[in-house]
Amino acid sequence: MKSKPDKCPKCGSAKVANILYGMPIFNEKLERGLESGEVTLGGCCITDDDPLWLCTACDHRWGKREARISTTEN
Repeated sequence: MKSKPDKCPKCGSAKVANILYGMPIFNEKLERGLESGEVTLGGCCITDDDPLWLCTACDHRWGKREARISTTEN
């Protein structure tokens, strides 16, 4: 996964959150991330065009997930 940017490319704010997709398992770590603004929920539907990061100052979303290819060897 790509490393989290230090600032928003649109407004320059440092308030950048990771967008978490899928059905999250709520625990203390996730709750702290949500409360601090370091994490935001992106929904349970996952597509190839989902952005990785959200600027919580200007609502700009950017970044692209890397394709995950799984192979099974017998």
